[in-house]
Amino acid sequence: MKTAIIPISKTGIEVARLLDRELPDAAIYTTLEESGCTPIDSVSDFIREQFHHFDAFIFIGAMGICVRAIAPVVTDKHTGPAVVCVDSTGQYAVSVLSGHIGGANALTRLLAGILGAEPVVTTQSDRTGLWTLDELPRRFGWYNEGVPVEALARFVDRLPTALLLEVRDRGTAWMESHRPPHVEVFYQEEDIDKKRFKLLIAVSPRKPALAAEMPAVCYYPKVVRLGVGLAHLAVPAQSIKEQIAACLQAVGVPWQAVAGVASIDVKVGEPFLK
Repeated sequence: MKTAIIPISKTGIEVARLLDRELPDAAIYTTLEESGCTPIDSVSDFIREQFHHFDAFIFIGAMGICVRAIAPVVTDKHTGPAVVCVDSTGQYAVSVLSGHIGGANALTRLLAGILGAEPVVTTQSDRTGLWTLDELPRRFGWYNEGVPVEALARFVDRLPTALLLEVRDRGTAWMESHRPPHVEVFYQEEDIDKKRFKLLIAVSPRKPALAAEMPAVCYYPKVVRLGVGLAHLAVPAQSIKEQIAACLQAVGVPWQAVAGVASIDVKVGEPFLK
């Protein structure tokens, strides 16, 4: 799909560059002076001259600018290209024009998956698409060791999936409100019947035991606080760190889930806490 990505302001440049890297046959066109982008004199003139030379246009900016730019050239829905508007922070992707025939609805869901954004498709027959598992950590600030190919395949094939949520944050709230039909939510690992499910997705500070028994995708939010007593002051800081790492490993908690280290205030000068 030949696609023109049009960032309206510098705020949207990074969003545009991310989409450019992920979309085949796409290029960035902008009035801004940015390396790696094709310069244009005017967004309106570019749209008027090139509207039927591209399969899709992605505006990065305000919806009003997008609508005003395409208004003079919009005619028949059977011949127009797909138009999608993404806000400059990459939080929303909105299908604007040629939803079904031009593929804007499908493109909207694709862009939302790439950005970890919320797809906005107002066509009555459409619903939210599947999550893009690789993008969730970047959007919600979680750590992830990677999405196994087998796990990804099972998810997109809509096999029965158990979603274990052992924390509550913006990301888990979003997952619950955008839950695909083949995903069932659990809040305690012992409630999951492993015979019923083919995939485990977990948002937790620890790796669930079930991850050793079925394909799993584990996301680790920064929610762990280490309470350190430091009773033995003669122990080197590196040794203390190694002991803590061993404790974390024993319970399946990665360092990336640690949000901070705490002790009583009289220990503030100790080398390890520094």
